[in-house]
Amino acid sequence: MQKQKLFFVVIMIIMTGAGAAWALTAQEVLQKVEDRYIGNTSKAQVQMDIVDKSGNVRERKMVISRRKADANNKDNFIHFVAPPDIRNTTYLVNEKNRDRQKWIYLSAFKKTRKIVAEDYALAFVSSDFTYENMDEIRADDYVASDLKEEKHNGADVYTFTAVKKDQNTSYSKIVLKVCKNSFTILHIDMYDKKDPEKLVKVMTAENIETIQDIVTPMKVTMKDLGKGTHTVLTTAKIVYDLPLPEEEFSQRNMEK
Repeated sequence: MQKQKLFFVVIMIIMTGAGAAWALTAQEVLQKVEDRYIGNTSKAQVQMDIVDKSGNVRERKMVISRRKADANNKDNFIHFVAPPDIRNTTYLVNEKNRDRQKWIYLSAFKKTRKIVAEDYALAFVSSDFTYENMDEIRADDYVASDLKEEKHNGADVYTFTAVKKDQNTSYSKIVLKVCKNSFTILHIDMYDKKDPEKLVKVMTAENIETIQDIVTPMKVTMKDLGKGTHTVLTTAKIVYDLPLPEEEFSQRNMEK
């Protein structure tokens, strides 16, 4: 009997050790967020609602195209189709070997402008998203720590802190809540760079659907706590893994 008890103790120690070995770190969770499969290409019809502190809403409609050759080479193209005052404004991001180049074409001025690091804190088309907020998160841009396992709106999530390595950021840190099953970001708290403990923005992802076997948030909200404003992106339709021409992600296509 004593030997049997000892055997079970040994088995429990081995299993506990194995569980610890399999546990993810915060940095590994962030890497899985970046690596999450979201199709080699996609095209989405999206409505942007910009809501001021009095509740007044400005509606905008856009088409977002995306492609990913591999982890180091990606392209994004946004084409605003309504209302008339912003129609045919376009935004292009070309990422080659991890080097991002960004341009915006403002149809009202018929002018294309390159977006540089000094512009990252500026509002994207007068919304609550900045150019920095529009970027996809890359794990090696951050140091992630303080991993916890929690519940968020009924979902099992990883919660952790990420601090950007370079100074091209408006935030001292961000705190992310990531779905444990799909590694989809469900919530981000963003803290002010000048006042590190001050929460300044909150992003939430809701209305989660599975489309072509890909977990997809159909509603994303960015709240600016200081201004009392928020912007909602609602996806009306999205298609993954469809053929997209090379020309779509070119500067030549921006002014068409």
